[in-house]
Amino acid sequence: NMPKGGRFYDDEDLEGEEDWDDDYEEEEEWEEPVPKQQQAKVGATTAGASKLAHYLCDPPPRQPNGKIQSGAKKEPVAAAQQQQRFPVAPQPPAPHKGNAPQAGKQQQQQPVQSFNFSTPSPDDAVTLAQQGKAPNPNIGTGGAQPGVPGPSAARPKLIHLPQSKSIQPQPAPQTKQQQQQQQQQVDAVIASLSGMGVHAVNGTGPSESWQVNSTSTAEAAAEEAVQRVCARRRMAEYNMEPDLARECASAAASEQPEASTSGSHARKPGLHLVVLGHVDAGKSTLMGRLLYELGQVSQKDVHRNQRDAAVAGKASFSWAWVLDERPEERARGVTVDVATTRFETPKFAVTLLDAPGHRDFVPNMIGGAAAADAALLLVDGSHGGFEAGFEVTESSGGGQTREHAQLARSLGVEQVAVVVSKLDLVDNPQERFEHVRSTLAPFLHSTCGFRPANVQWLPAVGPSGQNLVAQPGTDGALGSWWRGPTLAQAIDDFHPRERLTGKPLRLPVSDVFKNKAGALVVAGKVEAGALRIGSKVLVVPGQVSGSIRSMEVGGQPVQLVRAGDAAELALSGMDASGLPTGAVLCHPEFPVPLATKFELRVVVLEVAVPVLKGQSATVHAHVAREVGHISSLIALLSPKTGEVTKTKPRCLLKGQTAMVEVTCPRGLCLEEYSDLKPLGRVALRDGGRTLAVGVVTRLLG
Repeated sequence: NMPKGGRFYDDEDLEGEEDWDDDYEEEEEWEEPVPKQQQAKVGATTAGASKLAHYLCDPPPRQPNGKIQSGAKKEPVAAAQQQQRFPVAPQPPAPHKGNAPQAGKQQQQQPVQSFNFSTPSPDDAVTLAQQGKAPNPNIGTGGAQPGVPGPSAARPKLIHLPQSKSIQPQPAPQTKQQQQQQQQQVDAVIASLSGMGVHAVNGTGPSESWQVNSTSTAEAAAEEAVQRVCARRRMAEYNMEPDLARECASAAASEQPEASTSGSHARKPGLHLVVLGHVDAGKSTLMGRLLYELGQVSQKDVHRNQRDAAVAGKASFSWAWVLDERPEERARGVTVDVATTRFETPKFAVTLLDAPGHRDFVPNMIGGAAAADAALLLVDGSHGGFEAGFEVTESSGGGQTREHAQLARSLGVEQVAVVVSKLDLVDNPQERFEHVRSTLAPFLHSTCGFRPANVQWLPAVGPSGQNLVAQPGTDGALGSWWRGPTLAQAIDDFHPRERLTGKPLRLPVSDVFKNKAGALVVAGKVEAGALRIGSKVLVVPGQVSGSIRSMEVGGQPVQLVRAGDAAELALSGMDASGLPTGAVLCHPEFPVPLATKFELRVVVLEVAVPVLKGQSATVHAHVAREVGHISSLIALLSPKTGEVTKTKPRCLLKGQTAMVEVTCPRGLCLEEYSDLKPLGRVALRDGGRTLAVGVVTRLLG
């Protein structure tokens, strides 16, 4: 709203300012005259500006209450330019009082020169004078410029200070002591590391140069020493302690086939067996009935499971409940985690790993397959069951029969027994068995890489127990035509994996808990090395050290644990927070590398879209998994010869073999495949599908 009278100011506000009106038409009346020599300069800067712009950019002064100060006039730019300049340099002393007027007149008449910033500051002049050096007049000038006075035009007089010992900087006693300690450290490093090529610096020359030389030598020697100490020691340098080596040799001798059959105290060789297959293939049912046939499950437990399953409306799952003990597994009728149990055959002490078949729990299956020596691949022989787990559709890259077989082979499983189940539900079981065999055998050999000699084929029926331990009767679905081995005989036909006791300790931690005595216990399979009570161990990541209090294998206390044993170790000197799942117990002097960047040789599996650089993926290795991404596509390789066919490809397609670089910010405990195979295998998954599987060829960071 406009003020009263259509004006912004009252009459009393403009009292005494007759030449000040609302339209600012006489702005030149309250400006001071500008000298002629500066009119051109001021006009050049204010050309084209309106009167309103002049007022808005340079308004008149106001009182504290906001009103215009009465009688005030603006100070134009020209008046400000006429003001006396005050130089930065110090002024000469004030004149005597008697000559004050005359001296003031001379001072006003003396031309004032602007400060030359190319000259050194007073502090720099003092510092240079103390060092006995002359100031450099060219500092900051950047060369002579036209119209700008050079450094010699207004160079200040050099200040000379007395060069006495009291003014010159002297090193403090603490500085000398630090130099002595530093020199002692240098001598110790040179004496301990003779192969580093560090040479002593002689004391000739100026003292300043000697200090610089000694400091640089100490830094270089310390850096090289740290690199040498922190460098990863190769596994070839490891030599087992003599006492531990003798105990391992004695234990290996007791596991010979003739010793295990004749000696009553002989210990059977261990075998880690994983059960794989598509969901609802009958894995848990078949294994529950096998444990009952082998005497591992009592009749009382069988009746209890049958009663509870009937009450829950899942009577057909009673045998599966032998292994599926978790409430969520029984409610859903699906195995969620890897169920572990133990039983014995005439030849092996078997550790059974019942892996889940649902695609949502493939990461758990990978942890079980990574610790296995052999596998049972269960195939649903009913009509439509085998096709659902094997055939590739547009919506998916195939069922878990296909994916589990590829993952198992990539994770080091070389022996497999294919068990065709549910043949009692078809009219011609023999014909169906041969159809499954003829379809699946080329895939296992060509795509997965299983040797035909390492693949066994047999039928079995879980609920009725046909062909599990005894030969099927003539009245059953298998008795009229099957004359091959039983499931128990197929397990005994496997060959135990070589124990890598000659390498440093490597034990991936699969579980952490506290026993009844309150001790911290870690569980996992020993992939390399050996342990005994009192051995020192190191946990990576975390670099936490501790010792072994007690050990158990198969629920029995033991004094020695070797590579290939699934052990439970009670530790002392550690906390549960420093033992995450996926960590590795290792030898203190040969720690496992924690790799954040590594090079892989991979085979791309059934992918819907090409694999690109920068694609995120979950990296699975032994029992650990970390989020990472493919940081580089290095080259494409020939599947047969392994030679490079193309460098830096734009993408990777289904079935291609390639070299890629993967980055995991948090790091993974890995070994190169040539050094230790169990810790050198990886799988890349994203979006619930397996992208690629491969091995670690090089650790980059």
